[in-house]
Amino acid sequence: MRYFFRYFLADLRRLIKSLRWLVGILGVALSLFLALEDYLFQKGFVDGNVLATYISASILTGSLIAYSFCAFPFAAAYPEEQEHKYTRYSVVRGNLRAYVAAKTAVIYLSSVTVMVLGTFLFLFLCRTQVPWTDMSKASYEFGMTTCYGSLLRDGHVLLYFALHALHMGMIAGALSSMAALCSVVLSNTVLVYIFPVLAYRIFLTVNIGGYNIFGLTAQIKIFEQDWMDFMLLASLSVSVSVLAGIGCYLRLKRRL
Repeated sequence: MRYFFRYFLADLRRLIKSLRWLVGILGVALSLFLALEDYLFQKGFVDGNVLATYISASILTGSLIAYSFCAFPFAAAYPEEQEHKYTRYSVVRGNLRAYVAAKTAVIYLSSVTVMVLGTFLFLFLCRTQVPWTDMSKASYEFGMTTCYGSLLRDGHVLLYFALHALHMGMIAGALSSMAALCSVVLSNTVLVYIFPVLAYRIFLTVNIGGYNIFGLTAQIKIFEQDWMDFMLLASLSVSVSVLAGIGCYLRLKRRL
């Protein structure tokens, strides 16, 4: 654990100093705005409220670019360090297992954080033009049928948005971890940034029990209890990230 925290803190400092996280946040917000397409130039955006605007933006295809921006801050760490011959030097100072575990944790957490903060930047910018919700609109009724709809009824709008953004963030974390694994295998930085979008599109074609990857977003309520939807996504997201980390470890072990 001592080596893990040493690597983790070093990677965290590197992430913060690079300011890529800021580009990622701005990129997520921009992606959500671009996803609105014609609604972006319409007065009041969608139905004249933030809730309808966010739901539309997060559903439309353009929002997939946000997953690439979530991978941008740190998912390409492996090929970048290998290019500068830093990987072997880092492993000699500690051990490979802790090195990969720390990288996986930072990649996952940075992706989740960028998605949540980028979404809130989008939401607050929208709020400067339109109110949070409008109970007279159909979008409000739809929002009540999604995960955490009870929060809308109780007036906890920001918490509702936060949990929805967290769902997308956990999906982004898993996709970024898979992108990192891809970078270890192919050593291609560009592929890291486009992989999340490609993987998401592929997973849309995979149906299990009538649900695909879109069913893991908070727009779709699979279980009656919201916490069960959250735990399903959290367990799948973390498991995929751990497996991706194991794949990175095995690949780097063979290479080094």
